[in-house]
Amino acid sequence: MHALSALVCVFQCCGYVAISTFVEYRWYHRRMGSVGAWKTQPGKLHFVGEDARGRSKGYRWGLPALDLIYPNYRRSLASSNQKRHESHAWFATCNLVTSSLFAGATCEAYLSSWRSTLVNDDAENMDVFKIVIGLALAVTWQSVLEYYWHRAMHLPAVYAKLHKFHHHYKAPQPWDDLFIHPLESFGYCLILYSPAFCVPNLPVASFLSYMSIMGVCGILDHCGVRIQVSSFYDLVLCAIKMTSCFVHRRRSGSTTRSFTTCTTRRST
Repeated sequence: MHALSALVCVFQCCGYVAISTFVEYRWYHRRMGSVGAWKTQPGKLHFVGEDARGRSKGYRWGLPALDLIYPNYRRSLASSNQKRHESHAWFATCNLVTSSLFAGATCEAYLSSWRSTLVNDDAENMDVFKIVIGLALAVTWQSVLEYYWHRAMHLPAVYAKLHKFHHHYKAPQPWDDLFIHPLESFGYCLILYSPAFCVPNLPVASFLSYMSIMGVCGILDHCGVRIQVSSFYDLVLCAIKMTSCFVHRRRSGSTTRSFTTCTTRRST
């Protein structure tokens, strides 16, 4: 195993934690006094209460793994339906590790020339147009597969066994995007990393750009914060990810997401 593969695995994990922590601290801690100005569903908040020492003030890090180590780390003063699901810590931690291992394995496959379709041109031969085309192909491939995968997740039997966990939180906050059944998460990771093995002659720069976009947008799209950088973020979500902006049918009061709302609401 190459050292770079291990580094990529760690970087994937730390990158997710860093971005989620920033969003949580920036909005759910520093701006709690003006929730209505930035929260997509201001009346629905969870994990707001005292910490294990009974303190009502101070930043309480929401990393799910902490709930495994300190079960009372984030006690809620509110009703039980505002607390985290009993399986949240296990599922979220497992899914974060799984995604990170996929990143490391993809890097290892590329370095070992094992079925990887990634190609790396040197700086002198780097073609920006080729990188952009590769990025578009990777996003299109992933978005189409994800669309049908998500449709399959809403089949009654599959929804009841797997996908219902993803819709447990009606107003998601940072870290809630990880609350997916591990089997569903594993299938999604296969789709997410598949361009590195299925898109012919995909430039490494294209794949890294694709992963960066998917990672950042995946977090922001489930954090419950109104993102105001429309000139960039809306372009990414609705021009590049247009094929994956499908409608979530209402299930037990869950939020509906359509092409017109995906640019203004980050709540599903």
